[in-house]
Amino acid sequence: MEKVSKAVLRYLFHQYVKGPSVHYSINTITDEYKADPISVSDFMLDRQWIREPWTHQNNVVTCRIAVLGIEEINPLFVHNRIKSLVAGLVAAGGRKNLSEIFQNNIGEYAIALDIVGQLERLQLVTIGYEGGTIDVALTEEGWNYLDKGGKQLFSLMAVA
Repeated sequence: MEKVSKAVLRYLFHQYVKGPSVHYSINTITDEYKADPISVSDFMLDRQWIREPWTHQNNVVTCRIAVLGIEEINPLFVHNRIKSLVAGLVAAGGRKNLSEIFQNNIGEYAIALDIVGQLERLQLVTIGYEGGTIDVALTEEGWNYLDKGGKQLFSLMAVA
């Protein structure tokens, strides 16, 4: 199950980079490994590697990769996004518009939202919506965490 799951994650990540908010069918990959797509998606969902799995007619399964799934196969990708996001927040005094952090690069925006969601679950940031924009702010716990020089932020992702 692990081998087919990693193959599915690599496929989903490749697609995610092109279109992060789209659901993709995993059946082509599971068929190559002669694995049941529903069992594979259940396995990956239990590990929080995917989200929003849908089973359609003829056992066609579509889903999206989750941040933990990306970290499973490409931790550097997640680390670099977190580093960029936190650096942008620190430079702005702890609060900044999400689109400004990523210099209005729309390709990074959807991915950043996924990572910010994980950081919010860790209570390291808060998300606020003002005037049609999304503001991200470090929480007191987030500042304390950074001040203490704790482990890398991305190593906490699995805790959320």
